[in-house]
Amino acid sequence: MANRDDVTRELAECTECGSVYAARRWPNGDIQTIGSGSCSCGSTDFVLIDDVEDAENIDSEGSPSGVGTE
Repeated sequence: MANRDDVTRELAECTECGSVYAARRWPNGDIQTIGSGSCSCGSTDFVLIDDVEDAENIDSEGSPSGVGTE
């Protein structure tokens, strides 16, 4: 069983419809929504909001968008 300090509360987005839920991230990387086993669309696949934003802000050269593009 995971130590309470090892489990973090995060925001997670459904990969199918984009709905956002409160979630817990477990030490092994699993993401589980709080209060529900799945999204209202039926999907059980979620990504952390920070991960989505980071992926969208990386340009083709691997640097954050807008950095060094003067």
